[in-house]
Amino acid sequence: MRQTDSSTSGTVLLTGATGFVGRELLWRLVRQPGNRVVCLLRAKNDAEAAAKLAHVLDQARPEPLTAEQRARATVVRGDLTEEELGLSPEQQDELAASVHRVIHDAATVDWATSLETARQINVEGTRRILELAALAHARGVLRRFDYVSTCHVCGRRRGRIAEESLDDSEGFFNHYEQSKFEAEQLVRSSALPFATFRLSSVVGDSRTGYSSTFKVMYWPLKMLSRGMAWVVPADRRGIVDIVPVDYVCDALEALSADMSQRGKTFHLAAGPEHSSTIGELLDLGVKTFRVRAPLLVPPSVFFYTLRPLLFLITWGKRREMLRKGRVYVPYFSFRAPFDTSQARAVLDKLGLRPPLVQDYFQKLIDYAIASDWGKRPPNVAAVSVPAGGAERRP
Repeated sequence: MRQTDSSTSGTVLLTGATGFVGRELLWRLVRQPGNRVVCLLRAKNDAEAAAKLAHVLDQARPEPLTAEQRARATVVRGDLTEEELGLSPEQQDELAASVHRVIHDAATVDWATSLETARQINVEGTRRILELAALAHARGVLRRFDYVSTCHVCGRRRGRIAEESLDDSEGFFNHYEQSKFEAEQLVRSSALPFATFRLSSVVGDSRTGYSSTFKVMYWPLKMLSRGMAWVVPADRRGIVDIVPVDYVCDALEALSADMSQRGKTFHLAAGPEHSSTIGELLDLGVKTFRVRAPLLVPPSVFFYTLRPLLFLITWGKRREMLRKGRVYVPYFSFRAPFDTSQARAVLDKLGLRPPLVQDYFQKLIDYAIASDWGKRPPNVAAVSVPAGGAERRP
């Protein structure tokens, strides 16, 4: 039976408010009367922290925030890499006495980072947030601890990945995956009323195309749009699980509010029923940009034969593409569908389902081109995908 946390009193502590998903959550939270949202932000001083928060609030979508809504957000300067988060004893005491919900979304998502750096931020940072949350829980204040993770804690495993599964037997593709796996272990071992939300590849808003970041899926599409993708190390049947940020935030908030779901892990993903393949997305991109389809070759063949050759005969941006693109390659032949049964059992009753990427792909591309893939504020009138070739940038 659904047991909704309907209380509007107290404080929400949010980390990662300047990030892609974090800012979307912040905008939702401050639109709710009765909420007070404290954003823990890293900054050199209080003035810089306040400026960072103001900048995020200024960008609120789909409509601007009112003065009353903006006033519901405050900022505390803190750092996940410092002991006790860099907070004073007075700040810790104030938060422990008032925080009824913690949303821990901050993390380094750099797939090429060192294991030491990934652990310092993603693992030890989570440990420090858990310690602060435990103080609030001990006082009987904390009701919810929501941890934002990644579906890719599955690492190199293949086959259907269950939501409660946490298995490192096959290893990981990168240190980001490993550090998020280790952080999930910490959350599970806590005595807090937690819920873990694993995200797949999150893209822009399905209604407007808006995105504040242009990584993961966007990077190879950008290369395709500019005619720079000659040969791609990918499996046409590789799984691409993409979800828009509006669905992710709506689903997270709905699942979090159901108190009967505490202690569970959810895949906020398209799942086997709504995911796509490399081939399907490539076809969409080729059709949208009106470019020639690149040659797809097995990653093993590409790295041991073609990549060294291409390094010899290319230079400039194409060589840089070869260097930067390497971190994405494991996901171009990914074969591990993310089961969403546990999330679906709740969300289906609420009418929340992930849309098919084919239904909003054009909106994502329109916004990406209008903003020059995040380099400037969007100008929709400047979007131009000519009939005879690759993307034309104004």
